Amino acid sequence: MREAISVIGLGYIGLPLAMCLCEQGHRVIGIDVDPVKLRDLSAGRTQVMESYEGEPLASILQRHLASGRFVPTGDWAMAAEASSHIITVGIPVHENGVPDPLPLLAAIRSLGAVLRQGDLVLVRSTLVPGMMEQDIIPLLAETSRMVPGTDFAVAYAAERVAEGRAMYEFRTLDVVVGGLTPACGERAKALLSTLTDGQVHLTDLRTAQLTKVIENVQRDVNIALAHQIKEIAEHHGVDVYELIRLANTHPRVRLLEPGLGVGGYCIPNAYAYIAASLPKTRPVPLLTLARRINEEAPIRAAAQLERQLAALGKRLRESTVAILGLGMKDGSNDTDSAPRRSLVNWKSE
Repeated sequence: MREAISVIGLGYIGLPLAMCLCEQGHRVIGIDVDPVKLRDLSAGRTQVMESYEGEPLASILQRHLASGRFVPTGDWAMAAEASSHIITVGIPVHENGVPDPLPLLAAIRSLGAVLRQGDLVLVRSTLVPGMMEQDIIPLLAETSRMVPGTDFAVAYAAERVAEGRAMYEFRTLDVVVGGLTPACGERAKALLSTLTDGQVHLTDLRTAQLTKVIENVQRDVNIALAHQIKEIAEHHGVDVYELIRLANTHPRVRLLEPGLGVGGYCIPNAYAYIAASLPKTRPVPLLTLARRINEEAPIRAAAQLERQLAALGKRLRESTVAILGLGMKDGSNDTDSAPRRSLVNWKSE
């Protein structure tokens, strides 16, 4: 069996990652603070809808529980059994647009208290760029009473997977890694090379942190463009999907199709992470506008429905509307930040 690894945070990212590591022969100590989740995981139950090579995640979980290869726990002392620690705790964004790093920093503090000399700490959470240097590494130094980069290795490699394809993409996608030192980067690369068949790209810490949020804001901007094209197409009375299909026959055009907005954690939160990393004297108006367009997309969809009903002599508030699917995307039971929920709320007001 390969080295033992702790995976901290057993949600939509951490649990599939833990199962991938188990599949590759690692013993995994899964750490989470949610007692209900831990109870379910220990019983072989999960709400995370993933599969790998046709096998549901719950079945994979049950196999590795039975073999003893996966141990879910809330006991941080058990993390000391591992020599590498992968952190997947997310940073939620409040309604005022401000990221809240406290859950992540609490996990960092708890991990630092059980770190041993020679360990590797690999952060895979999406961060406000600069958090590794400004918050995480100093906190690890304080709580471990050791020197990061000398007594233990620290690196950053954000996950890039999509829900519903997480295990497959953990196994196949390239990974961008930034180490506190070159040796830290190489240590993280060696670990990740046991997980993915993709290429592991080494860079510095700040570039690695920025890479993930830039990937996500690029998607946010492109989705906003699709929503704007929809408005243009409606004005001209043309089918937006036919318009985009034909435009995409050009080899240098890759337009997305419009929907009801942007759901999930990753893409909607990326703008907040970027904005929090910049002074107010450095605005990013394109990203700001894209975020607003996408946030307003469900309301524009509801207004369109209202107009279409009015043309039939009906009022929206007196109509029964079926909204088929509340997940943040097709095939997902994750309703966090799902744009369809905004549509439901608009209808009920």
